[in-house]
Amino acid sequence: MRNYMPGPHRNFLNHIASLSNIRPYIENCTVPEVVEAYNFAVTELARFRDIHIGIITSYIIIPSRRYSPTGNPGLNLAVATAKSVTMNGTKGLHGTGGTDLLPFLKQSRDETKEAKVD
Repeated sequence: MRNYMPGPHRNFLNHIASLSNIRPYIENCTVPEVVEAYNFAVTELARFRDIHIGIITSYIIIPSRRYSPTGNPGLNLAVATAKSVTMNGTKGLHGTGGTDLLPFLKQSRDETKEAKVD
């Protein structure tokens, strides 16, 4: 995802990551409550990502596939997104950074779930 960010944003995230990374701390933590709190936060973020996928499906994916009886898709964000993708010669809906929309969101959710510490 960082490859699609403006350089200053990417540099900021890289800088923050170089200062502190909580995962190694959690992996070596001997306080069960701290590990539990971390895993709870990861679980809730994954839940948020599931809800986000549902919203994108309901308000972007499904509407982009609907056409009026006249064959005119009308004007809305979903159709504009689908049209712009078609005009660029690529298939599927793309996110802001040019990624394939649903595969990207699902990958982000799955990577979030993998961040839990056992």
